[in-house]
Amino acid sequence: MSVIVDAELSRTLEERAKGPVAHMYNMLRYFLGYVDADFVPTKEESGKRFRPSLCLLLADAYGAREKALEAAVAIELFHNFTLIHDDVEDRDEYRRNKPTVWKLWGINHAINSGDVQSLLATEWITRAARQSDVGARLAKILTEAFIEVGEGQHLDFELGENSLETDAVSEERYFLMTEKKSGVLVRVSAEVAGVAGGKDEKECSHLREYGTYFGMAYQMADDYRSVWTTQTVTGKDTHSDIREHKRTLPFLYTYTELTSGAKNRLKELYSLSRQLSESEIVEVSVLFDSTHAREKVRAKIHEYVFKAKQAAEELTIPEETRAILMGLIDMLVPEGSEETQAIFTESIPIALI
Repeated sequence: MSVIVDAELSRTLEERAKGPVAHMYNMLRYFLGYVDADFVPTKEESGKRFRPSLCLLLADAYGAREKALEAAVAIELFHNFTLIHDDVEDRDEYRRNKPTVWKLWGINHAINSGDVQSLLATEWITRAARQSDVGARLAKILTEAFIEVGEGQHLDFELGENSLETDAVSEERYFLMTEKKSGVLVRVSAEVAGVAGGKDEKECSHLREYGTYFGMAYQMADDYRSVWTTQTVTGKDTHSDIREHKRTLPFLYTYTELTSGAKNRLKELYSLSRQLSESEIVEVSVLFDSTHAREKVRAKIHEYVFKAKQAAEELTIPEETRAILMGLIDMLVPEGSEETQAIFTESIPIALI
């Protein structure tokens, strides 16, 4: 499935990488993995493409791949635009085990090229809207979803900027932020497949549930990995969330459980206007490990994984497709056994990973 989307993404950017502005589009080609930092064609890792792959997988099950293709491309373009900007906002120097756009070419170029990529996503929404029977609905769903991502980013900023004693910094607000910032793009990936396939509201509701819980579990797992997994596994800066003192779920659970002295020290470190030093990162890691935060985050991930699987069970799709949906979810479980990983690798088409 990802091969189909990659072909459209690559063609879209390559066609524009000409003349005086070629450099800008080549930066986007670099981020998506089509060229290296010298703009030479490469086969480096280009991301999972699991959102558009999920969309087309389900659309295939509904006999609507062609109707869903434009939406799938729009989703992937928009998703990667948000990542380019996220790297700037978080000062992350690595993504997918290579330097980020801003690190190589500066913040101005990263913001501007990201903006252009978001507009390219809008262009593909327009293409989706041209479909006579479901186009208008697809365009509306995509546009509203992309707006929600911006709302989620706003809530993420508030989570990091407000006093730890306010309602804006809470587990409830974290889950609302995560649903909008991360869950929505997986949700819409599943939903547009149902709409393209002409499915009724009951089926589309189960698709939305599957995508939302899947996306939120994925984000929580990402938060988990940022604290307790290495760069070799994540492809991102090791302990980047701690370095940037981001108030993720591991932090919130830790802060709630710590006694006054340790809590004040964590609050002090997370109130600094600079990145944390390596020694301070170690100190925070020790505080995290002194609580039950790790176990609590894992339990919450498993809770959302269970909800996603329940929704998948309700879908009217072939059992082979359902098995793939379940396999994708299982990949989210932190520190999964080698046996689980092997089963996934053998059962899921490599083009979907």
